Amino acid sequence: MGIAKLSFIAALALTTTTFLQPQAADKSAVYDSLDTMAEILTVASAKSAVKVDSQAMVESAIEGLLNQLDPHSSYYNAKRYQTLREDQAGSFYGIGIIVGYQNNELTVISPVDGTPAARAGVRAGDVIRKIDNQETANLDLYDAIRLLRGKEGTPVDVTISRAADSLDLTLYRAEIPSTNVRTHFMLNRETGYVALKDFGETAAEEMTQAILDLETKGMKLLVLDLRGNPGGLLPQAIAVSSLFVPGDKLVVSTEGRLSNSNQKFFSEKSSPITQVPLVVLIDRGSASASEIVAGAIQDHDRGLILGVNSWGKGLVQSVFPVAEGEKGLALTTARYYTPSGRNIQGDYQSLDAYYNPESSEKIYFTPLSQLSNKVFKTMHGRSVLEVRGITPDVYLGFSESPQEIEALETKHNAFFNFAISKQDAMKSVSDAFEADDALLDAFTTYLEGEGIEAGDLTAHRELLRQKITHQILYIRNNAWAWRYLMKHDRHTLAALELAPQAAELFQVYLGKSNLASDYTNNLRNYAKLKLAKQAPSQPR
Repeated sequence: MGIAKLSFIAALALTTTTFLQPQAADKSAVYDSLDTMAEILTVASAKSAVKVDSQAMVESAIEGLLNQLDPHSSYYNAKRYQTLREDQAGSFYGIGIIVGYQNNELTVISPVDGTPAARAGVRAGDVIRKIDNQETANLDLYDAIRLLRGKEGTPVDVTISRAADSLDLTLYRAEIPSTNVRTHFMLNRETGYVALKDFGETAAEEMTQAILDLETKGMKLLVLDLRGNPGGLLPQAIAVSSLFVPGDKLVVSTEGRLSNSNQKFFSEKSSPITQVPLVVLIDRGSASASEIVAGAIQDHDRGLILGVNSWGKGLVQSVFPVAEGEKGLALTTARYYTPSGRNIQGDYQSLDAYYNPESSEKIYFTPLSQLSNKVFKTMHGRSVLEVRGITPDVYLGFSESPQEIEALETKHNAFFNFAISKQDAMKSVSDAFEADDALLDAFTTYLEGEGIEAGDLTAHRELLRQKITHQILYIRNNAWAWRYLMKHDRHTLAALELAPQAAELFQVYLGKSNLASDYTNNLRNYAKLKLAKQAPSQPR
């Protein structure tokens, strides 16, 4: 599982570029090295057998330089830096589409309701062939996004293909919200659910509004989903943590080489939300700011952490504008520590091992007596581990999809393509839609027509129903699709089952009861029983 460095920005702030001057000896060595680099670039430009792209060479050299530091110090060229700032700001100006490469073509994954693209009739599955007369074949996704974005009210010409048709559209850019809360809704009469997908500048504000809305619907338990959340701004991680652990409590501390990197960050005195029992879902895609929030909640015994170990990024980057503010340098300036004193940064001596981490199931079930040097204590005396990532209180590493289904999804893109082929027939789809047997049979016929050999799928019929339903809902309404997905999500269902344990821990956090001596063992036994129900040959 590889995760791009771009995703892991936990910035203290967009920092002004005030740099310490190097000492004389260091300064001389730096200038000598720069002279050597310039000489190599000059010789390469003049003598290379192929034409040299000087800008690409310089950017590669910068990346190589930063790679000597750590995996998360990054250079942002002008296009990437502009996109970063827009994504964190909470809005940008564009046409309102989610795009990605499907079948090796720049494709509309979903139009955003109420945007210029949606009003013009752009649909999921439309292939974007040209943007302002520039061909999109072999165009980098960042470049495509930059072409689609621009100043408010300015036109952009887009050529799309839909089946055998080609359509030329002129769309006028408008403000597009870049939301941090993916969705929120009630899982049942008493349980609210919020999915937070990143930590941009409005994350805490959006979280507050979502939770207040759930309170009006009778929420008595909250499930906070941080799975796949790669992080974001450190101030927002502290603000979100403050919602759940108010009262001037330590959220995170940072330590770096320079004295101004050594800081402690505390929660706000009060929280605008009503405090209820809490379950937090994490996975390997939860990183950086997500781990700060999960670590604070765990160390203060505020809520149950459920899932698998998070990514393990215990480094903080400060973003420095460079090149007169046109480009950016995200530089690691500190390590961060959870309130109990844990640093959960993974070892990156081997980048292959770092970007392809092993399962943490074994260490979760290892007796604490064998891990004494890694054991820390929460505020109420529970044992937590200082290993790579936040180790959940309940480890549930459910097996992946069967290989036949995985191949249909990743190799053939079958579910997306089938949903697109049924788009016209599904115009009346509502949030209550679920694929019936006739649609499942139509999917089998579709596979045969496309020459896709999927084997016998009889044993996976209900999983197929879920995959098809989710994809058809997704191209109609992302929130509908997510709600359907959570109805069948095993981690979410486990969170509902663990509501009594979350309520018990909440009373401990409030100081109204003591932690039962068998509390942690009971959680481990729950996890063990859940995992034992899976076939031993399936990966977890």
